[in-house]
Amino acid sequence: MINAKSPDEKSIAIIALTKRGLELGRRLSGLFPGSHLYFPEKFAADGRENEYPFPLPAKKTVREAFPRYRSLVMVMAVGVAVRLVSGELRDKHTDPAVVVVDDAGTFAVSLLSGHIGGANTLARKIASLLGAQPVVTTASEVNHSLALDLLGREAGWAIEDGSDVTAVSAALLNSEPIAVYQDAGETDWQRTKILPRNLTICDNLERLAVSDYKAALLITDRLLDNKENLPENRVVYRPRSLVVGIGCNSGTPCSDIEAAVLNVFKEHRLSFRSIRQLATIDIKRDEPGLQEFARKYSLPVEYFPKETLSRADFLSSPSPAALEYTGTPAVCESAAILSGKAPLIVPKVKFSRAVTIAVARIAFDEKRREDGRLSLVGLGPGDPQHTTFRARQAIDESDVIVGYDTYIKLIEQLLSHKEVITTGMRSEIERARLAIDLARTGKKVAVVCSGDSGVYGMAGLVGELIRQRKSDFSAVEIIPGVPALVACAALLGAPLTGDFASVSLSDYLVPWEEIVKRLELAAQGDFVIALYNPRSKTRQRQVVQARDILLRYRSADTPVGIVTNAYRQGQKVEVTNLEHMLEFDIGMTTTIIVGNSTTFAFGGRMVTSRGYIRKYSLSSEAL
Repeated sequence: MINAKSPDEKSIAIIALTKRGLELGRRLSGLFPGSHLYFPEKFAADGRENEYPFPLPAKKTVREAFPRYRSLVMVMAVGVAVRLVSGELRDKHTDPAVVVVDDAGTFAVSLLSGHIGGANTLARKIASLLGAQPVVTTASEVNHSLALDLLGREAGWAIEDGSDVTAVSAALLNSEPIAVYQDAGETDWQRTKILPRNLTICDNLERLAVSDYKAALLITDRLLDNKENLPENRVVYRPRSLVVGIGCNSGTPCSDIEAAVLNVFKEHRLSFRSIRQLATIDIKRDEPGLQEFARKYSLPVEYFPKETLSRADFLSSPSPAALEYTGTPAVCESAAILSGKAPLIVPKVKFSRAVTIAVARIAFDEKRREDGRLSLVGLGPGDPQHTTFRARQAIDESDVIVGYDTYIKLIEQLLSHKEVITTGMRSEIERARLAIDLARTGKKVAVVCSGDSGVYGMAGLVGELIRQRKSDFSAVEIIPGVPALVACAALLGAPLTGDFASVSLSDYLVPWEEIVKRLELAAQGDFVIALYNPRSKTRQRQVVQARDILLRYRSADTPVGIVTNAYRQGQKVEVTNLEHMLEFDIGMTTTIIVGNSTTFAFGGRMVTSRGYIRKYSLSSEAL
């Protein structure tokens, strides 16, 4: 039975076929409030809200759900899902997003309407929520290119009729030279998108016309003339960049207002689809003709009191009639300027003595965003399974990802359509400064670190720089990750169940004398010791000296765990002792855990006694 209520345009139908799939479906339903869950009636037990059992087969349910929901999440095999939806496909502009999730929640596959319908985004979100692997096969995404049918969509841009998205997309993917010209609309996409190398920004149409470009992206609110010799293969975007100021007599019909606007836009070669909003004086709030025009084209109207309009600059001479009837010498020009926060591109034009029109173009590049945020994200040891849900969520929510190139490679599957900035070893200050600067411009930035950002990570450096700059920027979130010593301890057994200390053997930032002092004190205190950064190509002696120091305070048979590339490709786990520890391969991705006087090794594992055996009897008879 399909839900009788009309779902809203953002609603999701979750369809499960098996008992295990139903369990996952209920989990997804909880993660997407307002979604509706459908499943075979044989699994129905208690009536839960937003759950709808149906009689098998599922074909009828899918057929009815397909046109009613914005998205379908099908918990089943891909082949089954394909057979169920194949007969319902109509048009990529109207078909819902379809994402397929297997019963185990291992994969989230974007099956249908990846770009326009949003299935790619939904698949990534589901994967992030479940800890699954997103599967996206859209060419622009797998090639880390621009999705032309989505460019500017969040800002409300429209693609002009006649644009050849298919041909230009093919040129983009085939690395053919493509020009981009923009004279209106939001420009931040150029900074927040990864621009393909074959894309060139042109600052004027004349230069574009005489160049050897195979295709073009034109972002403009102007009507283009065929005489401009532009590439035949082009996509024209209409940004919502124009504000129309309107003045009209009482009782002016919608048809007159519409005719006035259309006439002005035709005369001045402007696109009607680029109108963002209307603006006028507040006494026109109930003007029937104006309201009808706004409703007809779904345009918001901004109203200003006469006192505010009177203080605005305007180009034309004052209107005695406007002053007499409205209390201000100018309506349309002042309203357009105030609403658009920009100068006029079309000064006042009169139409049939009943309507006045003025047009302003919003200067988006002068607007500053105030919602910047900086997230310091601990990725854990490396395997995506050990990256926390909150870490995945923060990456998904960010515009820019900043990190050491080795760490970026660990999460490549999460970075589709993200601006990614990588640097090499010893560029931490550069990364931190860049991340702070980007966040202060309004971007959502994630700095990624292996392990936890607060354990030998970037969190401390970012804090130092913010304090040094005496910055008031406080939108910083530190998202915990699984530290290397915890991951390595898990692979070794339970070596950290008592008191322990961690010491980095890298003397790049800390003098070796201080490291030696800390190591000696930890050894004297009988701490289990985790040694970070034990050896690199240029640092060979430190781990040898560290072992010598430890042998002064601990026996040669003290258990030692050596873990390299924990939970990554090339993982090695060895349990040895202090005497033989230097016989094993040790590098920068190695963490060494040295036991204390209560640590013992057995069966290739290490365990440190917590003290229970001294206080309680652990014999089988006592259990």
